Amino acid sequence: MTDWEQWMDKYETTAKYNIAETCCASVSIEELVSLSENKDVKASDLIGLSAIQHYGEIRGSIPLRNNLSRLYSSKVGTPLLPDNILITPGAIAANFIVFYALLKPGDHVICHYPTYQQLYSVPASLGAEVDLWKSKPQNKWLPDFEELEAMIKDNTKLIILKYVSSHHTKQQQNPSS
Repeated sequence: MTDWEQWMDKYETTAKYNIAETCCASVSIEELVSLSENKDVKASDLIGLSAIQHYGEIRGSIPLRNNLSRLYSSKVGTPLLPDNILITPGAIAANFIVFYALLKPGDHVICHYPTYQQLYSVPASLGAEVDLWKSKPQNKWLPDFEELEAMIKDNTKLIILKYVSSHHTKQQQNPSS
């Protein structure tokens, strides 16, 4: 775990304003309902309170995949079949699927850095050669695209980009702040 990931682990649940998080704040079903334009809906209308809570379907719930299929098929006019939709329990699982599907030993990966450790350690664990394309504070953390171009090899299979806020980069350099 990187220094800033350790910092996040220590402070992310106790901070008054969490500016280190990469996703929206968690909310209860009741809080979610309060955000709805339909003020007649109740939390109990959205979830079966007597339904057994289980792990769920590996590929994601069929009703969710059907709803997403209808939503995106209607927006683009091209059918998106529910069987072509895969729901993951977060970005980490989705990243693992992508890495397992695309990479093999000997492939070359360039990973923009600083970033989450899994974005460079998982490809390395699969036998890929990983080079870190480092943004630097003296360049205001802006990426150097000439440097990236020089890093590309014949066997470069994947270039991983992940925006990390300036707060994350400051933590990478000074985890005690």
